[in-house]
Amino acid sequence: MDMGHMHDNATAVKASCPMIMVFHGGHCERILWRNWVASTYVEFVFSCLAFVVMGFLYEALKFVRQQLVKRAASKEAERINLELQSKQRYESTTSTIGHGSQQALADIRVTPKKYIQHVMTTTHVITTLLFFIQVALSYLLMLVFMNYNYWLCLSVVIGLGLGYFFFGWSQHDAYDNDCCH
Repeated sequence: MDMGHMHDNATAVKASCPMIMVFHGGHCERILWRNWVASTYVEFVFSCLAFVVMGFLYEALKFVRQQLVKRAASKEAERINLELQSKQRYESTTSTIGHGSQQALADIRVTPKKYIQHVMTTTHVITTLLFFIQVALSYLLMLVFMNYNYWLCLSVVIGLGLGYFFFGWSQHDAYDNDCCH
């Protein structure tokens, strides 16, 4: 038995998976890259599971980005609140309560940071990196969907749906979503 002959036969089977550009079923698919060919049921099932996980991770990344931004906004609000309280304490010793609290609110000004200071915050750098990963993942999922295989499409949708089920509760506004990235 010639091992080289068997290797050539396996390569021929993988190379024979057609690229069908209409919705179809089946398990023989060339997925994303030339070397990613699911020619057996087992390979195809593991590929589908990989896309479920990728869809789930897409929603998880979106959730993590939102939580980081919320945490940064909360810290900024705490800083402003502490500044307001200290100004109110100072003003209460020198004037009436009503006038002092209004004056303290008027005196608090969020110090404008320079553009580079906003851009170079740790939170913004981390959320930007997560955004790059999320966009790359979203385009890969789109390309998988564009294989037009029912099962691959369903895997992407199931992964995104499960991710939304576990992480979508944080979206309070139904119109505030990243439908395309």
